Formats: sequence, C-alpha cells, structure tokens
Amino acid sequence: MQEEDKKENIFNENTNMEDLINDNNDEPIAEFVDLGDDGEEMDGNGTVKKLREKIKKLEAEKAEYLNSWQRALADYKNREMSIAKERPEWGRMAVRDFAEDLLIVMDTYDAAKSNAKAWEAVDANWRAGIEYIFNTFENKLKEQGFEKFGAVGDSFDPNIHEGLGAVSLDSNMSEDDKNKKSADAKAMADKENTIAQLIMSGYKYNGKVIRPAKVKVYSAV
Repeated sequence: MQEEDKKENIFNENTNMEDLINDNNDEPIAEFVDLGDDGEEMDGNGTVKKLREKIKKLEAEKAEYLNSWQRALADYKNREMSIAKERPEWGRMAVRDFAEDLLIVMDTYDAAKSNAKAWEAVDANWRAGIEYIFNTFENKLKEQGFEKFGAVGDSFDPNIHEGLGAVSLDSNMSEDDKNKKSADAKAMADKENTIAQLIMSGYKYNGKVIRPAKVKVYSAV
C-alpha cells in the first residue's frame, strides 16, 4: 500500500516533468546530423544542396531506365512488324524448297522424252498415261508460282542459263551448206550464241531463278 502511494506521489501537482525526465534519463538524447563527403557536419544549406544532388542523380537514373525501356519496347515492336512481313516469305520458301526436290522427277521425265525414238517405241497407252500425269504435275507447279524455261533456239543469257559447252555451227552443216556459208552469213550470225542443246530445264519461282537451265550453245568457232 505504501508503494502505491509512493507511485501516485510521483505525479502530484508539484511534479516537474522536465526534472522527472532528467532524473530518469541520465544519457543525452541522440541528435542526427548530415555529414558531407569529408565527414564534416553540414549546415542547413549544405543539407539542401546534398538532397538536390541526390534528387538530380535519381532523376537521371530514372530517365536512363525509361529510355532503355522505351528502346527495348520499340525494338520489340519493330521485330514483330518484321516477322509479320517475313512470315509469308517463310511459307513461300518452304514451298520452294519442297518443290525443288520434286523437280528431279520432272528432270527424269524430260530426259526420257528427249530420246524421241525410244519414247515413241513404248506402248502408246502407257505413254499417254505418263504424259497425262506429268502434264498435270507441271500445271500444279505453275499454279504454285513455278515456271519452266529453256529451249533450243533461245538466246543464251548467262543470268538464267549455265553453259556446259559449245557446238560449232560448222559441225551441223552439210557440205552444200558449208559452200553456201558466205551467202548465208547473216543467218549464221543470228544463230550464233543461241541454245543448241538443252541438257536440263531451268526453273523460276515467283519470277526468281532457282535453277539455271543447263545448255550447250552454238558457236561460230
């Protein structure tokens, strides 16, 4: 009971709060101060200056992060647009690559037909069926954008033809034709540098050469 009366007397009307705090807290109250880079205490102006420098640095970092993010976003959108443009070309490339493998089948058919004597010697019905199949196949290739080119008599073009040799114009002339050569000089000149023999047909896909025609060319030499 006496202890309770003692506690109540601490906060009576005559109690001085400052004396009470000082009596119960002998340790000084810590104060927080700003220090400069050199470790010295800064005044108010120094503190404001330091805060402004920190704000400026943070704003610069924020701007850098924002610019980096905007550049990354722009790169991503550009890539998406590029992919959208390239996607149809990927499809065409897939078709082209697949069809290029099938061109070997057409080459085999062309090689068989090039030997006219042997081709005509087989059964007519069998030959007609094979011709129908390959004509249908060739038409389907055309529908997909493939174009076959190269024929005897065409002018030689190094951009679309691959020359595998030359055929002398004299070698295809009879003795009588050779005697008339001087009179037919213009005709001979017109025939020079034209395709004398088609060894393998060339193909274009959507107007672009994917395989040059392999040929032999007439030469006056």
